[in-house]
Amino acid sequence: MHPVSLVTLGKLRLAPLRDLEKHYVDMLKPFVRLEVTELTEGKGDPTKALKDEAERLRPKLKAARCAVLLDPAGPVRTSEAFAAWIGERVDRGESFCFAIGSSHGFDPALKAEVKEKLSLSPMTFPHELSRVMFLEQLYRAFAILRGSPYHK
Repeated sequence: MHPVSLVTLGKLRLAPLRDLEKHYVDMLKPFVRLEVTELTEGKGDPTKALKDEAERLRPKLKAARCAVLLDPAGPVRTSEAFAAWIGERVDRGESFCFAIGSSHGFDPALKAEVKEKLSLSPMTFPHELSRVMFLEQLYRAFAILRGSPYHK
């Protein structure tokens, strides 16, 4: 079992999205040991809020051998390319921590510190929907690696 954590800033408020998250978390159980952690969004001035979020996020990111910020400025990968990227790191025994930022994104200093970034799409999606979309793509990546018919 590969250790994977997903750290998000903000909660899933909509029940249908919570149900979808549970669905993909359950589907991932045969592939990974997944931990989903919700951190509260920073309050007040956006610059200060981002710094506060970064301070709380850093220990989670540093606990993994491969920390990844889900960021629109990151590379866009196909599902197959994402699976290959995951597979290379799994083969090296790396643990993962993926982070989804708040509505303001990530603190610039944190973005400079974390080497790996990933864009889900050049389009903008709500924070909550991005969370579910990422979990589906994570499941798809592991299904591709296992040769599952899920990915057609």
